[in-house]
Amino acid sequence: MKRVNINADWQFRSLGSNTGSRSRTGGTSAGGTSTGGGAGAWQSITLPHDAMIHEPRTPRTANVYNTGYYPGGTYEYRTTLDFVNPPAACLLEFEGVYPGATVLVNDEPAGELTYGYSDYYLDIASLLHAGANTITVLVDNSHVPNSRWYSGAGIYRPVWLWVADCADVIRPDGVRIESAVTAAATTPNAVSSSASEPGTVRATVTITLDDPLILGQYLSVAITDADGTTVAEFQENTGVIDHAQLWSPESPTLYTAHITLHDADGITLDTYDERFGIRSLTCDAQQGLCINGKRVILNGGCVHHDNGILGAATLLQAEYRRARIMKAQGFNAIRSAHNPLSKSFLDACDELGLLVMDEAFDMWWMHKTSYDYAGSFREHYADDLASMVRKDRNHPSVVLYSIGNEIADTKSPRAAEAARSMRAIIRGLDAARPVIDCVNPISLTLAAKTQAGMDQHDATVEGEPGLNTTLEHASGPALLTAIDKLMPAALATGVMQRQTNDVFDEVDVAGLNYCRQGPEQFHRKHPDRIFCASETYPQEIAYTWPDTQRLPYLLGDFVWTGWDYIGEASVGAWAYANPEPYGWMREYGNRMAIRGRATGPYRRYPGLLGGSGLIDLTGMPTGQMLYRQIVTGIRHTPAITVRPMQLLYGDGASRAGRTSRFIERGHDGVESWSWAGYEGREAVVQVFSGGKTVQLTLNGEVVGTAPVRRCMAEFHVPYEPGTLVATVYDAHDHAISSSTLTSAGQELQVATRFMYAPNPYPMDDPRWDAGALVYQSIALTDAAGIVHVTDDRHITVLPGGIVVVGAALGDGGNSPSASAVSAHVSQDVSQGRGAESPELTANSHAAAAGGVVAHAANTDEEFRAMLQHAELLGVASANPITYDELTGDSCTTYFGRAQAIWRIPARASRPERHAYDS
Repeated sequence: MKRVNINADWQFRSLGSNTGSRSRTGGTSAGGTSTGGGAGAWQSITLPHDAMIHEPRTPRTANVYNTGYYPGGTYEYRTTLDFVNPPAACLLEFEGVYPGATVLVNDEPAGELTYGYSDYYLDIASLLHAGANTITVLVDNSHVPNSRWYSGAGIYRPVWLWVADCADVIRPDGVRIESAVTAAATTPNAVSSSASEPGTVRATVTITLDDPLILGQYLSVAITDADGTTVAEFQENTGVIDHAQLWSPESPTLYTAHITLHDADGITLDTYDERFGIRSLTCDAQQGLCINGKRVILNGGCVHHDNGILGAATLLQAEYRRARIMKAQGFNAIRSAHNPLSKSFLDACDELGLLVMDEAFDMWWMHKTSYDYAGSFREHYADDLASMVRKDRNHPSVVLYSIGNEIADTKSPRAAEAARSMRAIIRGLDAARPVIDCVNPISLTLAAKTQAGMDQHDATVEGEPGLNTTLEHASGPALLTAIDKLMPAALATGVMQRQTNDVFDEVDVAGLNYCRQGPEQFHRKHPDRIFCASETYPQEIAYTWPDTQRLPYLLGDFVWTGWDYIGEASVGAWAYANPEPYGWMREYGNRMAIRGRATGPYRRYPGLLGGSGLIDLTGMPTGQMLYRQIVTGIRHTPAITVRPMQLLYGDGASRAGRTSRFIERGHDGVESWSWAGYEGREAVVQVFSGGKTVQLTLNGEVVGTAPVRRCMAEFHVPYEPGTLVATVYDAHDHAISSSTLTSAGQELQVATRFMYAPNPYPMDDPRWDAGALVYQSIALTDAAGIVHVTDDRHITVLPGGIVVVGAALGDGGNSPSASAVSAHVSQDVSQGRGAESPELTANSHAAAAGGVVAHAANTDEEFRAMLQHAELLGVASANPITYDELTGDSCTTYFGRAQAIWRIPARASRPERHAYDS
């Protein structure tokens, strides 16, 4: 079938917010506000589109902290398809509509979408006619809360039309490609060695369709490599590639199968192209997870589906960027938390060599929030699970299917039956990949149990409060910490094994969340069982990573979270006792206690982000990421971080205040030695490193030497500006490596770096257009580009990338004077695939007056012209607790940094995308 891009030229309107408050619709044009009592004006938009991100945040929403205080609402989308002659076959594909939708074609029902993360194909051929055809999509997200994290709302993933001239077609979701390495590559060692010798690997490729062929019909297949060279041709189902190149994380080689369906006379009925990779995959307790015979330890990060400023909108460029950054920071695996990953993210993982655990569900029968998917699980889990497998099975990056996350039903008898059913569904569509269920054993002990069967309803246990809601109560931080400390004792009782054993017997891999002692404990009774640390606290990598090296039955570690996310507001934020001049304490006043149930910012408005990400919302690595890089051997030079002095000391305190360290965050250090205003006060320097000891020097004077414990050495040193050097020594006192931090000077300027992210698909692909995203990184720096981390300011971004900077927040005379801010701006324009142009520098002559400085974002003429036509999608910092709206044009910097995202429209419109002439 032919794919037609129909993501442009949609109309959208809000039918009302469930809070009754003013609602902003967003989109590619301004205006069109509505109240809770009526519909807003129609707006022209381009899909994907997140309606929720344009709603104003409010503490009154029933979503509360789950979505970062974004409310629900109801929405309507419509577009028109023009046909000279309607196609004989026509499928309307929705990659994702949250929380579901009713779809009408020419006012006739075309289908219901019941799971917000499923990929749906609606057969609409019989509803079409010549001329204009109206597609209407009605989205009701007013029943909230329905998610534990920021879900977004509306048509947040792409929509495609699939058309063909014949009724007998190759369905895009019905192609199954399997490969087997043959010839000499029959043993693990043989596969591994032959992969490095081109021409020695022989691969058999089998292509089948889910829909059986009609008598006389047959397939012909041509397989091409990345250069377009044909490497194999065959009829029917099976062919051989004599000199196959294997796909691996280090060498992600991809092929394309060009499939043609013929009738009995050889006449072409339909064609379809599918990309795939050739690799072997084995998983057992003796060898672990092996790709092409080589063991791969999963260094993974859990990720939610939002794209920061963009909300849930799955823009292709954003998905590729996120995957590239995670790979560059050292991750080799992604866990989709806790719903199926987008197609474009999977495509990026295929190309980059990132491994994927794709996850189907966050709940089965028992609700975690009032209106979540549990209400639909009985009727729809089989179809929705099958949809995920059909989406994933030809992606070589996918190595694990997860059937659930922290499912509260696990201890009930029907859970094993459900796991058996889901494994059978997966095996019927894909026999190659292992199945995992991710369980939090100790929290499971708090869950209710039922004797109800799979098709029976037990109202006493299936409602709220759900398991996660109980754990994330206002006293949650203390409870989670206590649970972690009690883990060894709880494991010793054997209760956890008994509660999980029946379900784990039905799957290939036992996923253990926050249970780092579990694999060894469980292994004693189940020596052939395979385990995965499927969700861990950031600091636990110091324990789990060495375990993965010595325990072959432990596949790897997935940290919570690889990338920070909207929602579960401030559950990873630490509480600081001293009132700082701006920020958390100012938001909460005397509620910022760190004893008892008053747990500071935990879950409270205006909490926005989870706050636990190793990569922050803007794509910058945090101190937690640096720590993981050291422990896992990705980084070989020490990483120097300093605990944030403005949070420790607050507004003028002479001694650092106490900190309530919530367990979902491991470290709060910042990679900076620019703590202006805190001279003479004690800085807590944490050096992440290997080696035996670390020596710290400040301005040439030795501060001290400290032992390295669990990859960290800590120092307490009075802050003074200058140069801080950490040198690592081995057990023989030989210097191994060193790193340096230098303080920022007094001058203050705005440094801006633009990353140009084009459409990632080739120009002959229907998914390609000339549109692009531009990520504008904004930093308050000195003349050398060193960031001022204690001089945060309110900034506004104007058309063309101009940044207007306000006076210092809480300026008590300790930060550089606003009148001293330079108008100098440094620009760096980089391509989204990593190629960087030389840095371009220019001086603007904007005047500094009244504490406000305007900075013109000057780059080369072509780029500046593009920015003039770009749409500003939003401006934000990585601050987890802020009143800022992500879709606005302003924000307050966080540790001196912020980000703006621009969308550059396609240079030429393509109206033919909405037209089809058979």
